[in-house]
Amino acid sequence: MISVGNTSLFGGVFTGDQLTSFRLPTAELPALKRQIPDRIDHAVVCSVVPALTPDVLRFIRRSWNLDAEQLTHASPHGLVIGYREPRQLGADRLAAALGARALLPRRNVVIVDCGTATTVTVLRADGRLAGGAILPGLALWPEMLAQRTAQLPRIVLGAPTHATGRSTEDGIASGIFFGHVGAIRELVARVRVEVFGRSACIVVGTGGESPRFAGENLFTVIEPALILQGLHAFALRLDRS
Repeated sequence: MISVGNTSLFGGVFTGDQLTSFRLPTAELPALKRQIPDRIDHAVVCSVVPALTPDVLRFIRRSWNLDAEQLTHASPHGLVIGYREPRQLGADRLAAALGARALLPRRNVVIVDCGTATTVTVLRADGRLAGGAILPGLALWPEMLAQRTAQLPRIVLGAPTHATGRSTEDGIASGIFFGHVGAIRELVARVRVEVFGRSACIVVGTGGESPRFAGENLFTVIEPALILQGLHAFALRLDRS
């Protein structure tokens, strides 16, 4: 299972239900050979980098002598995509929704994927993906501030303990972290009311940055490998068809 992202290749190997996952810089495609056994039975790919997708599919074909399945909006995934134009939905968000469906069957779910972008995706209990929201991911904020201002320094992300910074660096760290917390909390609050009304829902955090928010009471559960779980569920569905 491989998710091709803007900055990383997030992959995993399932042996039965046991997952071994890994993350590589997107530019290091050949390094997949060191992460995946010589023999595999199936390969499933989702990608948000169209220019790189054919290279990944060809690499899998050459390396393991099999054709990978690609998850797209048009695949037989079993969900109903509520976008006006379903092809605009990122395949990673679709995979995360499939993962949520597999782990939390017939539950209302809000999925918050904290990666290069932070995305909020709303999945109804009946399997309809209702839509969501997108904002710049946590790691993009310090980069944008450093590039677009004359005096603000680039900082290393952390988890500040106080909102009131006593230096420029502390103030940036506070604004980025707690600002992101606030943005996620507000978006989740709004979409859950718009889609679910008074009905209960589960908020699932996923993505490489999601563990940073473990102490902020944003998520019901954190499942960093939700996308891979979704690709696995898609592979099982194809096997049954």
